[in-house]
Amino acid sequence: MKETVKGSNKLKSNELGLWHGIFQSFSHVAPAAEVAILITGTALVAEGSTPLIFILAPLIVLLWLNTNYQFSGYVASSGGYSAFARAGLGKSAGDITGWLFFFNEFLTYTGFALLSFAAFVYLLSPSITSIPYLWVPILLIPLVFSTAMVYRGVKLSLNYAAYTGFIETAVLTIAALIIIFKLGSSNTFYVFTAVPVHNDFSIIGLGLLFGLYSYGGTGSVVALGEEMKEPKKVIGKAIIYGWLLVLIPLALNAYALTVGWGLSNISSFGTSPDPGVIEYFSFLGPFGGWIFVAVVINSFLDFGIAINNSLTRMLYYLARDSNLLPRFLTKTHPKYGTPYKAIIAVAIVSFIIAVVSGIIFGPFVGALVIEGAASIAFMLQHSLATLSLPFYSRREKHLKVTVHVVIPAISLVFIAFAILSTVYPIPAFPLNLPAYMVIAWTIAGVLLIALLRQAGRDRERNKDIAS
Repeated sequence: MKETVKGSNKLKSNELGLWHGIFQSFSHVAPAAEVAILITGTALVAEGSTPLIFILAPLIVLLWLNTNYQFSGYVASSGGYSAFARAGLGKSAGDITGWLFFFNEFLTYTGFALLSFAAFVYLLSPSITSIPYLWVPILLIPLVFSTAMVYRGVKLSLNYAAYTGFIETAVLTIAALIIIFKLGSSNTFYVFTAVPVHNDFSIIGLGLLFGLYSYGGTGSVVALGEEMKEPKKVIGKAIIYGWLLVLIPLALNAYALTVGWGLSNISSFGTSPDPGVIEYFSFLGPFGGWIFVAVVINSFLDFGIAINNSLTRMLYYLARDSNLLPRFLTKTHPKYGTPYKAIIAVAIVSFIIAVVSGIIFGPFVGALVIEGAASIAFMLQHSLATLSLPFYSRREKHLKVTVHVVIPAISLVFIAFAILSTVYPIPAFPLNLPAYMVIAWTIAGVLLIALLRQAGRDRERNKDIAS
């Protein structure tokens, strides 16, 4: 089911190998940037149980990744989750899945690659926050860098992500182990339970909203199916290896920084400016602290590359195969083979969204709000793709009960629990907004798909009348 198109609307095939796929997955999570920013959002909710979240989340995501892994052996497409849902449930289900993926990736790029980067730089030097709107030119740094890299070619961009990703993994892993060693008798298993939040599992569920979001990007390599060498063999491996490469540094840092902060004062962890930076400087000194800062900044840049790769391929696919977006987005560069008009469109629209969100809420809170909406949309898109797996497998006559029915069913239960935890009990403003944003976007998508379907029927009817 590998689509092909002619002329200037064709992506470059056979560009990427296994390591490119692994670091597409790895960079879409951006562990160092997660440690600096998104772990703070998790800690705002889960406090002392934050390490529990960072153990539960990757295990749940591994169940989710079964969908990507199973489909990757049969469906190679730039449509990713949308192509999976379409393969099992039909075009309409595929279109709404793509519509949600488009929303999720756009907001994730805007919220994390741009606004969270600006928030991180702001928090490094709080004195500069007195300069009005300085965060606007700051967020241009990852925007311009990632746009230029992705425009010049998917292989070039992922070569850079792979080289710097190795360094990021080494720094985070070694640093976390040093901090854990220095903690000595303060090390504890208490943080791997729900006791710190008084066994309130609604809090654990809300914490999972950000924890699942942290690990969820490991499946993003599926959007590069048309540009991979032997995608039906390579993508599955890239998903698993990418997941492992992300799990180790993130889980170690979640534990080290939570315990290192001090459980008696943990309520201040989520509200402190750059707690990760504070602890790295505290435990590793200025040398270790500034290395961490450099790795975090580059992690944001790598994330911008990875999500730009997957997002622009989704725009390309929705314009080419679903007609939900304008056809000009299918144009590919004659030299680089990249969907350059989609790349330019992403840069312009994401900049507008980032500025508007930052003006309304400020860069840090604005990032949390739109990342929360992106997380819900991600879980919904994954639900549709997962639901389609048993239908596709049964129709293609390769159904295996465990991996095609049982694991997808368990995955859907966890997704339902995580989504329910975002809306009940209702979070305080503005974290109550993400659910409403996703509902509005979903309704708009359903209406658009219905209108396009009706327009198609009208055209067919007019043809019949004319003939």
